[in-house]
Order: sequence, then C-alpha cells, then structure tokens
Amino acid sequence: MDISEIKKINVSGDLLAAMFKAQTKAEKRFMEVEGIPERLAFGKIENLHLPEVCRHVNDNILWRMVQEINEAVIALKNGKTWRQSKYFTDVNEYLDEVADIMIYFINLCLASGIDAEQLTQIVLKKIKINEKRIESKY
Repeated sequence: MDISEIKKINVSGDLLAAMFKAQTKAEKRFMEVEGIPERLAFGKIENLHLPEVCRHVNDNILWRMVQEINEAVIALKNGKTWRQSKYFTDVNEYLDEVADIMIYFINLCLASGIDAEQLTQIVLKKIKINEKRIESKY
C-alpha cells in the first residue's frame, strides 16, 4: 500500500499540531511493538545529555531518518547531473519517502521534548537569523 491508495484526509486548524497529534498516537503503538520505553519515545529536552536518551535518538530515530532520506534520493531518478538517460520518477514513492522523513523528524521532536508550538518558534527564530545573515552578506 502507498499513499496514493488513501483518500484525502481533511484537517483543519493547526496543521503541524495535527501531524504531531497523529504521530504521537501512532508512536504509542510502535513503542509497544519495538519495546521502547515511554520515557525515551516522549522525552524531555533537559534529558538530552543522558546516554540512554542520546543512544535512542541516534540509533532509533536519526539513523532511520538518514535511511529514509537516502530512499528519497534514490526515488529521484534524474538527480545525477551527468546522467544522459532520463528515467520516470515514481512521484508516489518519492512522496512516501518524504512522509517517512517527516514522521522520523516528528519522532525526533517527541523524543527530545519539543512540541509543535516550540518547534514553530525555534524554526521561525532561525529563519530570522538566516535572513539577517543574508542581509549582512554573512
């Protein structure tokens, strides 16, 4: 099954919060299957220095996210500039990988104790910094 087989899901309100809520529900089910303690799946930012937390984030989230990024790279058949032959890109496969990347990113946030509101603030602040860097020719 891929994403093209699922009907459009209607969402209203805060879209990022809706994704966090849906993934929190799914992650609770995955915790049981994978035997991940709740304290690791739903962490606190002040615990990011703990070795157990760092290992969980590294091994169970970030490396899996890297794998999904790799799968998205592979799905983009014409990404190599030197390639003479052109290939059909399966857009649904690519979108499926993008969704997987986002799911692991949300898991990263959940394990780090970052909620949708805090993430929005962090990203908007970083965008402001980047804009100032561009203006100052950093």
